[in-house]
Amino acid sequence: MPGVNMYRYLGVLCVLAVASRAANIRHMSVQDKTDDQHVENLKATTFAFNKVFQDHMVLQKAPQRANIFGFSPNVGQKVTLELVTVPATRTSSYETTVQPGQGPAAGIGVWNFVLDPFAAGVTVNIKVDSAGSTLTINDVIFGDVWICSGQSNMQMTVSMILGAADEIANAYKYPNIRLMTIDLIDAPTPQYDLIKLEENWSKPANDTVGHWDWSYFSAVCWLFGKEVHLARNYPIGLISTNWGGTPIKAWSSPEALATCGVTDYFPNAGVLGSYLPKPDFGNRFNAVPENNSVVWNSMIYPILGMTLYGAIWYQGESDAWGVRMPIYNCTFPTMIKDWRKNFNKFSNGQTSASFPFGFVQLAPYLRNGPKEGFSDIRWHQTADRGYVPNPDMPSVFMAVTIDLPDFNSTYDPIHPRHKKEIGTRLRIAAMSVAYQQSGIFQGPLPTGSSLTSAGLLVDYGSVWTIEVRVNDGFEVQCTTAGNWVATTIVAHTPTTVTLKSDVCSAGTKINGLRYAWSQSPCELYQCPVYETSLGLPAPPFVSYADFDSLGNPYFTFDKPTHV
Repeated sequence: MPGVNMYRYLGVLCVLAVASRAANIRHMSVQDKTDDQHVENLKATTFAFNKVFQDHMVLQKAPQRANIFGFSPNVGQKVTLELVTVPATRTSSYETTVQPGQGPAAGIGVWNFVLDPFAAGVTVNIKVDSAGSTLTINDVIFGDVWICSGQSNMQMTVSMILGAADEIANAYKYPNIRLMTIDLIDAPTPQYDLIKLEENWSKPANDTVGHWDWSYFSAVCWLFGKEVHLARNYPIGLISTNWGGTPIKAWSSPEALATCGVTDYFPNAGVLGSYLPKPDFGNRFNAVPENNSVVWNSMIYPILGMTLYGAIWYQGESDAWGVRMPIYNCTFPTMIKDWRKNFNKFSNGQTSASFPFGFVQLAPYLRNGPKEGFSDIRWHQTADRGYVPNPDMPSVFMAVTIDLPDFNSTYDPIHPRHKKEIGTRLRIAAMSVAYQQSGIFQGPLPTGSSLTSAGLLVDYGSVWTIEVRVNDGFEVQCTTAGNWVATTIVAHTPTTVTLKSDVCSAGTKINGLRYAWSQSPCELYQCPVYETSLGLPAPPFVSYADFDSLGNPYFTFDKPTHV
């Protein structure tokens, strides 16, 4: 990687670390004592819910069945649950016993109830009793539960986005969206209860949605959840669990990382040379948690038993360099598979083993940023196919954001403030992939190409009607492993674009074709190719040529292309 690009990447890392440290300042007085206090609290555990179960929460609606679970030191003791609808038209009773096993500390057992299926919008109060001790949670409503995870662009709060004032002022109008934010604490081993919450389950209000910068609530999570709520017209529960600057290995289980060959704690040490700042884990506030699985252990593992509908994800900037980058086409799809497997297992099969998973493809950063890095991660986010869902990533959807730069962002260009568009694009894709509604849900994808007398024709098939806004953005490779050369659109129809093809030197042929392949490929809303019904931008792609019997190149887009 050229030195100038390296320094740009170091700038990315510094910004991400600063954002995370800004978000962490409020935790410092607690964090230094967290481990000791947590151990003491566990010793005193008597009879408690897992912290995810609280007043005002959303439980997963029918046809799935919600799990409710907690802890007790009295293994073998009977536990009863009474659920009463509000208004009181139905009472349901359940009984179980405290089981030995994986409680939050030695000697602490677990209890679990799998409720009957309840329709969306049903509101209930719940009481759990054991040997004279009673726990209650009230104003619990049934709907779809989504978790929102990733690094700083998911952590970035509503207060920080364009249009924040109106968004915060109108939040109270959506009382059937409920919010919860998990606190930023990592752990070296899996935790069976959440260590701490930043924001308890809450109804939307000025403070619960727009607390302050970097402190609840996630803008992308809120905007996506609000759009889904309006589209489905029933309650939505949003669990925000994210941490700025974190690499994907911190969010992945050891088993998932081993699948991709990531088995050591510091696989990147020394890769970029002595000028790369080395994280100082002696003081956790000098760096974000990068150790394998440490955020999975504390911010995902404790909620695996909860029944949920789906997840959205915004992460990858911290993996766009060094040895992390080329394996993201394994670490990301594998993490999704692993989350699905574990949520399904721990929820007694109630969370689908193929639950919908959406992600945000990386937005632009620097106007003249390098070709590599972000481009590679965007491609790897799709398992090197350029689109989702695909055979390697079923039930996965994405929001393409390459046309949403914010070069003058108050929070540095790495944190673009155009989050409303992201919420809309995620919702459009989710309606198709997660909720099985028909219609266009992603930008145009090429179906094939041919070399004509007018140039290289790229065919977008019959699904989309395309709009061309600018004529650049495409590149061709003229020889195997050669340099990429910019070309231009010389003609287009509602389903095709034709590219200038005589850009290679004499005696060479076009061997590769790629689109929007740079850190910041487009100005705001000004990528070359869009579909016309919803204004969705075409995603980036790269393909390498096959050759017909006359030696002319043609490109296909129906298989992985590794870069």
